[in-house]
Amino acid sequence: MLQKAGLLIALALLPATAIHAQSKPIMKFSETEFNFGTVKENAGNITCEFAFTNYGKSPLIINEVKSSCGCAIPEWTRQPVLPGKSDTIRVCFIPLRQSGAITTTIQINSNADASQSVLYIRGVVIPTQQMEEVYRYTIGELRLQTIYATFGEIVKGKTGSYNIRIMNRSDSLPASVTFRKIPPHLGIRVVPETLGPGQEGVIEIEYRTATLSNWDYAVDRLDLLINGQAVANNRINITAIIKEDFSQLSAEDLANAARAEFDSREHNFGTISDKEVVEHSFKLTNTGKSTLFIRKVTASCGCTAVQPAKTTIAPGDTTVIRAVFNTAGREGNQKKAITIITNDPRQSRIVLWINAVIRKQSTSHPQ
Repeated sequence: MLQKAGLLIALALLPATAIHAQSKPIMKFSETEFNFGTVKENAGNITCEFAFTNYGKSPLIINEVKSSCGCAIPEWTRQPVLPGKSDTIRVCFIPLRQSGAITTTIQINSNADASQSVLYIRGVVIPTQQMEEVYRYTIGELRLQTIYATFGEIVKGKTGSYNIRIMNRSDSLPASVTFRKIPPHLGIRVVPETLGPGQEGVIEIEYRTATLSNWDYAVDRLDLLINGQAVANNRINITAIIKEDFSQLSAEDLANAARAEFDSREHNFGTISDKEVVEHSFKLTNTGKSTLFIRKVTASCGCTAVQPAKTTIAPGDTTVIRAVFNTAGREGNQKKAITIITNDPRQSRIVLWINAVIRKQSTSHPQ
């Protein structure tokens, strides 16, 4: 008899329980994730709102909203949200003192049928200090890792590569990055071609020495354009040292190679006035068994003009390299270098020196 009574009570409770479950509030969000993209640490607070609706048949009461990080501060209504009505949970994200990829969760506890809901805030924060350390140079609205692409030594016929990290620091405008008059031996690609606000990218530079007639220290200066326009201080400097490859020469090849021998590698003009133009000829002899080619002659100063008499010297033949030194505008001890690049595998790069003490000539005025 008691068992029968208990069964009747249980059956009587079932409809009431089902009715109670159906009458609970139902909390549904239109979006459960907000991505703020890439921002700087000092960009200021970011506010987002998560909209929700009560699809249940009884008032929705939010008991608690908790953030997984103190960098996100939630605000919500303390009043019941009636059936069919909507409201929002507002979250203020503070990027200050944050770094890298961010995932912050917001947990909502309520009297809804599903008592817990989770929201997500994601993005990337670039610390101010890191940005200044990584992106040390500014061109318009761009920040660049460097404006000097230094390739170092590249063997003639080989290709070198160099990447420069860039960032569009604008909060609202995209930046298309191009270059004016790219020489044939350089290949340049910007990835992506257009940077969105706050977006990072890279300038990929390829140095192709096979198509280059230059040797030793080579310099290219390119003008960077933003959205097709030149801005102040937009110069990118590209340097490389182009060297001849002698590594595959056999002992016999080396014995039969050209040899560059100078009668001297330094000349001292002594004490001269600042009104003089002096010159000296360095004698060069090819003491090897193959033709000597002068690849390049450069001076360390525009005050020194260098003129090789000829650039192809047969075995046993000689030539002169004439250095003309203009003292105008100079005073005191002077030491200038002249760099000679040849196909001599023993010493393909030779430096000659000229020295002088320049005395400023006094200007007398008539009485």
